[in-house]
Amino acid sequence: MNNGVIWSKAQQTFVPISSIPVYAKLQQERFEQSRALETHNFQLQNLTLTAFEEPHFLDFHNNNTKISGLYGAVWNLLSESLNFTLQPVRVNVNSLGAPDRNSSVLTFKTGLLGIISRNETVIIPKIEMYEPRLAACDFVMPFWLNRFYLYTRSTIVHDDTWMVKIFSWQVWVTVLLMHVLLSVCIFLAENILIRTYGTKWNYRPFRDFLFYSYRNLCNQSIIPDYFGRSKMLEVSSGLFSYVMYTAYSALLFTYITRRVSIPPFDSLDSLTTKTNYKIVTLKGSVGDIAFSKVNFSSTFVQIRTSERLAIASTTKEMHTLVCSSQNEKYAIYQGQDEYLTTGSIICYLMPIGEACSSIWMGSGIVKNFKYKRTMDLGILKLREVGLLRAIGNHWRDQKATFNFEDIQYQIEMQQVSLVIALACIGAFQIIFIMMMNVWCKERRKGESLLAQVE
Repeated sequence: MNNGVIWSKAQQTFVPISSIPVYAKLQQERFEQSRALETHNFQLQNLTLTAFEEPHFLDFHNNNTKISGLYGAVWNLLSESLNFTLQPVRVNVNSLGAPDRNSSVLTFKTGLLGIISRNETVIIPKIEMYEPRLAACDFVMPFWLNRFYLYTRSTIVHDDTWMVKIFSWQVWVTVLLMHVLLSVCIFLAENILIRTYGTKWNYRPFRDFLFYSYRNLCNQSIIPDYFGRSKMLEVSSGLFSYVMYTAYSALLFTYITRRVSIPPFDSLDSLTTKTNYKIVTLKGSVGDIAFSKVNFSSTFVQIRTSERLAIASTTKEMHTLVCSSQNEKYAIYQGQDEYLTTGSIICYLMPIGEACSSIWMGSGIVKNFKYKRTMDLGILKLREVGLLRAIGNHWRDQKATFNFEDIQYQIEMQQVSLVIALACIGAFQIIFIMMMNVWCKERRKGESLLAQVE
């Protein structure tokens, strides 16, 4: 009506329809009626909220007269800001309900959707918003977007190359260059001392200084008697070796216990084609509906037809299948809300890959509710001032996280295999060098005896 125009006979032109007094009055009355609905004061009117208990999302207290949890906190805050009284009703159903397949018209007869479609309640606090459910109720303004991931146990392996990865390759190159540079400096200083003070020390080849610097780098800084002494180079070499030894030792225990998680798959497609994992999801959830009825995705259809779908009645049952099953391997198809709020109950479960799907989360309200617009504006105000985000962050941090600190892991052979391998290589090198020394001495002795005979 604001943008409409009408022909004015007096002005012989089109004029805004709001400039006509009759239409302006109708427009003002309509605006006042709309505004009255948006700013309605419920005056402590009782509004029935029907749900089943879902830990961390909706908990009942005080003989089922009070509610808390993620969605309970949102509606408690809305009832205070909009001045209405919540009347919680706990029911024995355990799902939202599925459409009646025997009816030609989309209807819901079971679950919470069946209750609200029969006008037996006003509010369903938690609902995934997708179109078929509009046949049973209306949706209020969405609270947040819930993304669905695959969660499973990952294979934990130890990083057996931790000795090399403690320092980056740039640091190792720098250590090597400093080692050579210090060896050159000590070699030059030794030669200067020999030339200055005569034959007090015997001339040694450069390789001896390389070995000495390497021994110094390994925290065995004992100067041989036949070496000259340069105090400045001795202190510099010892300080460099000490700093490197301290830095290496500081990270030693962190890296030796480092564990690497290897996911068994990276997407729903790879789970289907490259593994024998089964999908487990909660009864009546979006995952149950998606895998049971979706036909436009070949992956969903393949999982359904290959009997690789398991339906669990509770969240704990899903975690039990994933963490305790010996013969079968399972992955949970679950929303991020549920994962962040519930956490890892029995064992640690990690999200795999990118989100498989996403859906808006909110609440359902009875069809043709007169003051639905009031509810929407109340939720919008909570969103604008950040209270909706704060409630979500608070309850998502209350998850029951699996405590890994109680488990003491033994150091396994894989973790120290590189250390043992290096020690064995060093031992073989020592044996080889000793054998070469013995062979060289015997050869020289034989050559000297042969010369004496000649």
